[in-house]
Amino acid sequence: MARPKGNLYRESVRLCVALFFFLISGSGGLQAQTKTQTLDAYFRQARELEQKEDFARAEKVYLEAAGDFPNQPEILKRLGIVYQTQLKFGESIDTFQKVLREAPEYPEVNFYLGLSYFGLNESEKAIECFERELAANPKYRRARFFAAQAYQQFNRNADALRQYEILLQDDPTDKRVIYQLIRFHKRGTLSAINRMGNLDPDSDFMHALKAEGFVEQERYVDAIKEYNEVLKRNPNFPGIHLALGELYHKKVDYQSAEGELRLALREDPNHPSANFLLADILLKSNRIEEAVPLLEISIAANPQSMLAHFQLGKCYATQGKLQEALQALTKAAELDPNYRSTHYQLAQVYARLRQPEQERHHMAIFRKLYDEDRAKQAEVKRKRMEEAAAAANAER
Repeated sequence: MARPKGNLYRESVRLCVALFFFLISGSGGLQAQTKTQTLDAYFRQARELEQKEDFARAEKVYLEAAGDFPNQPEILKRLGIVYQTQLKFGESIDTFQKVLREAPEYPEVNFYLGLSYFGLNESEKAIECFERELAANPKYRRARFFAAQAYQQFNRNADALRQYEILLQDDPTDKRVIYQLIRFHKRGTLSAINRMGNLDPDSDFMHALKAEGFVEQERYVDAIKEYNEVLKRNPNFPGIHLALGELYHKKVDYQSAEGELRLALREDPNHPSANFLLADILLKSNRIEEAVPLLEISIAANPQSMLAHFQLGKCYATQGKLQEALQALTKAAELDPNYRSTHYQLAQVYARLRQPEQERHHMAIFRKLYDEDRAKQAEVKRKRMEEAAAAANAER
């Protein structure tokens, strides 16, 4: 039986309205799925996961963000870093290269790309990336540091050394760089010693190197033996008399030290260390008149030697040259304000010059530094006693 036309029309309208609302709700749902949150929200979520070291989930967040925001290089940069953190160097390289194809100088991406190559021991490619990053940002310390590492890995040692020197020029207190520089020079030294040993294991040079090694280990008797062996083989070997003079001085064998230091001054009359050490020995036997010119030569060669200024000031004071003593001791105090003996000597000189205000000033500094040193020594002693007590309790 046929439906009335009016009913058919109303049903058609009802279907069209329903379809219209379906399409509206459907498009709204699709839009909600394509961009479920803002870019900043994605970044916050990913950072929280990274802080928890849940890198796999952070990776998924970045991939979802890349789908919602396909033209954002920062997303790919961070995704590449997450890959890199998980040692997925292949994936990180591909990701960083995608960024660089669109933005060749995007900040830090060349650096991180180089770091991935470095992780794969592909030093040449790593160096190219680090150099591109440094060309755009010469002050980027991490790029320069790892460039030095890559240069070393690729045996470009001169370039590596230059990078470390630049880093230290910018920040002389960077302990990580200082440590790497020490290791760099140590490796070079050991390599050179090995080459020397292969050429002639019993040469005077090898004995000198052995002696220097013993000095570093404070094995002074063995060092003296090796230096004397050098002298037997080559009496004109440079610097041996100074080295022996320093060793005898450390061993408090002042008679032997004086003889070697005088021989050292024949080789180099202006050597600051030889002049200072010989003056120190002379002062111990109250030979002030002989010591003064040696100290003056030492200071002329090394004006930053606080101890030379201090000792010269004491000598001048003993000779009654109070203005000269004041000048030398004031310089010593400038070079090291915390050397308490300098302030004591200055107080004595000012007392003789009848300047009580300056005398009290330096005596107050002396007492303050003296009390601080005693407090430090007491603290060290206390800690040692606590450590000893803890060790004794642990043995029970």
